Amino acid sequence: MAWKSDHTPPSGGTTHGIIAILAAVSLLSFSDALVKMSGDNFGLAQLVLLRSTVAAVLLAAWLVPMHGRSSLRLTRRGWVWARSLCLAAMWLSYYAALPAMSFALAAACYYTAPAWMALLGRVLLGMTIGGRGWTAVALSLAGVLLAVSPSTNTFTPLLLLPFTAAIFYALAGLITWSRCQAESPGAMALTLNVCLVCVAAAALLLLSLFQPGGKESFVLALWPRLTLADWSLAFGLGCLLAVIATAVATAYRVAPTPVVGVFDTAYLGFAAVWSTVFFGDIPTAWEALGIALIACSAILMNGRRQQRTENAC
Repeated sequence: MAWKSDHTPPSGGTTHGIIAILAAVSLLSFSDALVKMSGDNFGLAQLVLLRSTVAAVLLAAWLVPMHGRSSLRLTRRGWVWARSLCLAAMWLSYYAALPAMSFALAAACYYTAPAWMALLGRVLLGMTIGGRGWTAVALSLAGVLLAVSPSTNTFTPLLLLPFTAAIFYALAGLITWSRCQAESPGAMALTLNVCLVCVAAAALLLLSLFQPGGKESFVLALWPRLTLADWSLAFGLGCLLAVIATAVATAYRVAPTPVVGVFDTAYLGFAAVWSTVFFGDIPTAWEALGIALIACSAILMNGRRQQRTENAC
């Protein structure tokens, strides 16, 4: 799930970029697994607010001393905020889905984003998909069908949440690719976390005003009382998010975007591992095959982007 950068990759940066993105997706999948595990202790908006507050403070404390206040300047503020809102919707949708399904299945549905990016790019930007792109879309669809194994037990409305997250991530990717190439990755990461804080605060305000039922649920809980361990976990998740944002920004600055995008799909493998270790959810053979097809689809889609870039040079 690549973000296209306007920076020319430095010589020899591919290896560093691969290491950075693998570190990022391993930490991100671990962080998401912790979110799934802690759903009984937090409310969704509460967790997002605390985590992104910590991440925003840490990113600002790193960016300003290292690069000066100019590193926070945005060239196209409106588009950066539109991207951030899409990513905020993506995270809220994805995290809302985690308590209701296995981690590996949620990740598989979420990683259909490259296929959605191709389809939405065709509709919104007039991008050409081509035979290779359509093959990737078909592989992604087949992978989802195998991973989900549609039935009355598995195909529920809640399954739409990770797909919604994938669509919002695809929209964010298209905005970044077409409108935010001149922006600093650090500034975009900080803006994202500020946006997440604002969205979470607004959600908490709405929950306090309307007081919907289901206050014990992860999604609708207002502000459950937290123990010291919970506060420590929220702080740790914020630190992880700051590191992840920095690692992703580094990867896409020093290595070619298609290469980083291929290794980004390692999230699926890490998600399957954490799903087994933390939750005892061992993927079936059909689920494993479906996840593999989705990963192949993402790799094929990113390979197509690299081919188009090379042809344009």
